[in-house]
Amino acid sequence: MASTSGNGRAPGGAPATAHEPGPLLTVDGLTVRYGSAKRPAVDDVSFTVSRGERVGLVGESGSGKSTLAAAVLRLLPATASVSGGITLDGHDLAALGPRELRALRSTLMARVPQDPLGNLNPVFTIGRQLSDVVSAHRKLGRGERTEIIEDALRRVGIGDAAVKRRSYPHELSGGMRQRVMIAMALLNHPDLLIADEPTTALDVTVQSQVIELLRERVAGSGMTLLLISHDVGVVFELCTTVMVMYEGRIVERGTAREVLSSPSHPYTRSLLAAAHGGAFDGGPDPRKVTA
Repeated sequence: MASTSGNGRAPGGAPATAHEPGPLLTVDGLTVRYGSAKRPAVDDVSFTVSRGERVGLVGESGSGKSTLAAAVLRLLPATASVSGGITLDGHDLAALGPRELRALRSTLMARVPQDPLGNLNPVFTIGRQLSDVVSAHRKLGRGERTEIIEDALRRVGIGDAAVKRRSYPHELSGGMRQRVMIAMALLNHPDLLIADEPTTALDVTVQSQVIELLRERVAGSGMTLLLISHDVGVVFELCTTVMVMYEGRIVERGTAREVLSSPSHPYTRSLLAAAHGGAFDGGPDPRKVTA
């Protein structure tokens, strides 16, 4: 089945036709096991994500959230064994080779990691690293690349972009480094943005700024978001749909309003109780949920 990315290009960069109908992402019976572990990290998980949907995947540390995200991105370590299917915009991800995957990353799918300092190269400037992402998918002159990079930095709230692009990662604050990672993820206008615990390493004030930035950039572009988090509040602020993961399985799925106001699974109730600092009594007025 022919398929294209939302930026109007086929994976190799050729002109593309309109999207085919159907969900953007389909995960079917996905199971991931590390080495000889008795229990799989992800256990027979199935779900679909529609175009433009903002889906939050919430659960405690070790529930399998990041493993699921890594499986979608095809970034699992060699020790992982995988069964089941993952289809993104008509592409069977398991069937793609390294070159085809590189063509899809950053154009059809991109990620914002939880550790920006660990994901930025310390020996290259921010501008150089952003330029490499652009150059991997578009043949542009230096002036055009610079213009795109500075515009991307301004769009994520980094002022004086002409100066900041010459900075090295260690010269920026944690919040600014995360803004750089968001700018990098959005450079080539991906259809699917996977944000894996994007606010974990940030203080509360900066967390709020990054949440608002993601809301603006995702909503403004019609992009599809898969947000991975153990923070119930962050998920309910950003997402229209919530999936709850427990011991490698999806145990509940619904709209943010439904899950917040009347959770059906005991684990979901315990998560909400922990977020409220006590027994769950039905939660806040669901009309206050902004997603």
